[in-house]
Amino acid sequence: MNEDIIQPNHYVLIRLPSLTLRVVQLVPHTTINAGKFGSFYADDIIGKPFGYTYEIRDDKHVDVIYSSEGLFASSDVNADHADEEEEGEEETTSNGSTPVPESKINTNETTIDDTSIQKLSMKEIEDLKKTEHGEKIIQQVIKSHGAFEKKSIYSKEKYTRRKQQKFLRRFTPCSIGSSELIEHFQLKDYHRVLELTPESLGLMMSLANVHPGGNYIVVDDTGGLVTGAMLERMDGEGTILFIHENEHPNFEIIKYMNFPEEMTNRMLKVLNLLQLYHPEEEEPVKRLSDEILAGMKSSRRGQYYRRVAREAELTTLFDQIKNGFYDGLVLATSLETQSLLEKLIPAVAGSRQLVIYNTAKEPLVDTAHDLMADLRVLAPTILETRVRKYQVFPGRTHPLMTSRSGGGYVLWGTRVIPSNDVRAGGKKRKRLPAANKEKKAEDIKEESAGGAKRKHDESSEAVIEEKKAKIEAVAASD
Repeated sequence: MNEDIIQPNHYVLIRLPSLTLRVVQLVPHTTINAGKFGSFYADDIIGKPFGYTYEIRDDKHVDVIYSSEGLFASSDVNADHADEEEEGEEETTSNGSTPVPESKINTNETTIDDTSIQKLSMKEIEDLKKTEHGEKIIQQVIKSHGAFEKKSIYSKEKYTRRKQQKFLRRFTPCSIGSSELIEHFQLKDYHRVLELTPESLGLMMSLANVHPGGNYIVVDDTGGLVTGAMLERMDGEGTILFIHENEHPNFEIIKYMNFPEEMTNRMLKVLNLLQLYHPEEEEPVKRLSDEILAGMKSSRRGQYYRRVAREAELTTLFDQIKNGFYDGLVLATSLETQSLLEKLIPAVAGSRQLVIYNTAKEPLVDTAHDLMADLRVLAPTILETRVRKYQVFPGRTHPLMTSRSGGGYVLWGTRVIPSNDVRAGGKKRKRLPAANKEKKAEDIKEESAGGAKRKHDESSEAVIEEKKAKIEAVAASD
């Protein structure tokens, strides 16, 4: 299967001119709703490469835009700016720069933000939408704006871009990965993915050393986003033990990533907390003879075989947990982690990584203090990612004024296996009995007191001798 081609029945991410994102499933012979931008037939883009931008027609078919414009059409503002520069080329300064005459530079000093500046009423614009669309509507709105020509070059660009976001009927289908899903949920419901950012997720995958062929334990409260990111990096090789607190695991987000069902069934193993803490409560499956199975309905016989296979799988999982089979532990949960670690640390092999994510720092601080006293985890460290987006234009580069801060905190440590046979090197100190310790302490105390007395006597004698010498010197002078 070519991953660069849009496949039928797959989920894709639709980027709209309003900078919003939609996740849709492209079922053949259906219509995809893009909100206020219209609807289009899914068959028109199935089988086409990702990355093209399409424009929706009135008949719900789409046209490919074969240009570098993308979602936004190029405006005439930049062309006007170029004309101004050409007109000023005749005059140059000593350093070779070309100044623009002050009379030709528009500012926003005389512009007034008022609805009366726009000559078209809302009703006229709505009527215009019924007969025209896209660039024609934008041109009419700009033409009817009474103060558009008084705006600065940059203000014209911003105004035109806002109208394009509102009236252009374009979209770009993109393939879905973990980073795209984070972007989607940050705009829609970022609490659903525990406020994860692409930077925090990438840091977790790197610290946990997630790679093809590895075996990992994950506790994931992000709807499967962290698990999906691990499946991406593992490339179909290895296993993931997914531990959850509900009756059924939550893989809602994983389905958007279009993994083959055979791969997820093979790689994902499931265990709930009740089975983890109380494996002895699992009821064994009663074995049935071949005669009884032959007389059963196919549905019940299939159910019996699934229960037997599940029992064998649980036995294998319990043995793997007991024997330290796994190559890493990743926690992204709001559950209390200390009790989870007590159960799961023995399941991780030596020199492997433990990574814990939380939206707040305080729970990780408590966990780090516990791990510092735990000889099974080496150097627990709390990390934080923080990325600030910038607008990058020549002469107008600055941080974006509105952005969401933070991306959670990550606790990272290395699993080690302590040994009682290892002793620290160096000279061994000889320990004294308790009675000898008390006697030695008394001797030290007496010696200190005697020394102080001797110092006092010696200082007194020195003072007397000094006074005698002064008296003799006075008598000799007389």
